Amino acid sequence: MPSSNIKLFIVLMGIALLGAACTPGSVASVADGGVWATSSGGEQWEQRSTIYEDRVSKKAITEVNAKKFVFSPADPRKVFLVSRGSGLWFSWNQGYFWDLVLPNSGVADLAIHPENPERLYAAVGSTVAVSTDEGAHWRSTYTSDSTSTLVTSVAVSPSNPDTVYAATNAGDLLVSDDNGISWRVHAALGAGTVLEKMQFHPQQPRTMYALAAGKGLARSEDAGAHWAFFTDAFSSFSGADDPRDYALIPSGIVYASTHGLLRSLNQGHDWTSLPLISSHQDANLYALAVNPQNPLEIFYGTASTLYHSLDGGFNWIPRQLPTTRRASSLAFYPADLRLLFMGVSLTRN
Repeated sequence: MPSSNIKLFIVLMGIALLGAACTPGSVASVADGGVWATSSGGEQWEQRSTIYEDRVSKKAITEVNAKKFVFSPADPRKVFLVSRGSGLWFSWNQGYFWDLVLPNSGVADLAIHPENPERLYAAVGSTVAVSTDEGAHWRSTYTSDSTSTLVTSVAVSPSNPDTVYAATNAGDLLVSDDNGISWRVHAALGAGTVLEKMQFHPQQPRTMYALAAGKGLARSEDAGAHWAFFTDAFSSFSGADDPRDYALIPSGIVYASTHGLLRSLNQGHDWTSLPLISSHQDANLYALAVNPQNPLEIFYGTASTLYHSLDGGFNWIPRQLPTTRRASSLAFYPADLRLLFMGVSLTRN
């Protein structure tokens, strides 16, 4: 989709938030950042970072700090990249070309309606923005009264896609039961509890997980109404309260923190610390991906290395990253699980 056909039309509600942020980060013609892909477990890499409108001059998103990949449920060739400080990017051809579809430095998260994939929800500063045409146009559907209250994560219920959730840095979880038209406070977690990377468990449609800085992994078993932390379960795992990433598997979850990797095969009731060859407590562990069809296949990325396990984390194959930047996001390509996407960053995400 050429960027000349993308016209951002942003409706402001109350205060100008979507269009008033800083100019997104710069792009470069030669650098080793952006997006990489491998189908050989990290042995060989291909950089996929070219900006569509600048493909002749070879400009690319190589200075963008990648935060999260989101694939369209209808067509996984369509992939969105949430960046840190450089807006929301979109590729319609597996990441070979990219367009900037939301040029706002405050984009923190993205969720896609599972039954209507042209409908997108983005956390943008103090706003939840919605697009009904796959990111071509945006409008605000929720705006906080205070510019200091930021939306940190968004999620859509898989069992009731009309229900949208939005977490804020004030410690509230908001919910809308009508596709974002009206909102209410669904859970008040309190100041200092900021949920990020909210997800529903695919096998338990009322169970939600999220990360919270300083508290670790959070879980709700009643669709977000009440949340609990694994404080007691993680008491013997030093560093588990410093979260990095997590991946949901059919029987549970794999959780990455400063401690390393913890895995539960019974939905969080019991946990095992996986042995890492990078060190037991690896503060450089930044990104995690688990094969959704084969939970024994695990990848995690550090500042310099991609680690690959085929036996559930007991043995690891290390591969040097093709970049001087750290691995900040890892994602299996849904249509071909041999292909792994990696976003990189100069900063910790």
